Amino acid sequence: MDAQPPGSRVVLVTGASSGIGRETALHFARLGDIVVGVARHEPALREVADEHAGIHQEVVDVTDAAARVDLVDRVLRQFGRVDVLVNNAGVGPLGYLHELTADDVERVYDTNVVAVADLTRMVLPDMLWRGDGAVIMLSSVAAWASVPPMTAYASSKFAVDGLIEGLRRETWGTGVLVHSINPGPIATDYLARAANRSPQPGDPPRSSAPGFPASWVADAVVDAADARRPVTRSVPRVAGVVRLAQVPPVGAVLDLVF
Repeated sequence: MDAQPPGSRVVLVTGASSGIGRETALHFARLGDIVVGVARHEPALREVADEHAGIHQEVVDVTDAAARVDLVDRVLRQFGRVDVLVNNAGVGPLGYLHELTADDVERVYDTNVVAVADLTRMVLPDMLWRGDGAVIMLSSVAAWASVPPMTAYASSKFAVDGLIEGLRRETWGTGVLVHSINPGPIATDYLARAANRSPQPGDPPRSSAPGFPASWVADAVVDAADARRPVTRSVPRVAGVVRLAQVPPVGAVLDLVF
């Protein structure tokens, strides 16, 4: 079956209330796609939906297994399919591993790995039956170089990259494509969320983390949704040089630095 063209797709975006997810939801909606924006924080999600009529709100905690099932069931009943799944929701506690709590560790893996794998598992059967669909994973350059104080976060993105690698082999030749977007530092509310203090509508302004615009990542996600083969892309593209850290001589230099 031919892929659904832009403007006619059903796009499910997790973590749509802020940062990369917000920009991604708006980018797809401006193309005319039906966007289902998913997030825990209802006021912030409502703000995004108010910006464009093409964005439908789903207030869901993706770490809740039963809520994930209900979410996918509702979307399939209402819209009939999911053409593009954007697994964007993620958390990244800052700190050395021994400084984190058990809840911190559980939260990063439940959000960044378990929810990602489970949502993908649930949308794949219909995509495979139709012979069409795109799963876009928001990984990170941290998956290529694990450095303190982001060891737990980086390890979760290593897991996502392993999932991507296997899924590409599972879906080869089916018409379903699995893409990886690996951002470098992006100017979002990441630091606030890392401290479990997501900004809400009406809160006083807070400084974004230093980095590149979230819209750059959203552009890469939209481009991947139109691709005809699996895409792995760093944002900005120059951040792809971090992959050299997987080469032993370069990794040894990082060891000396840290």
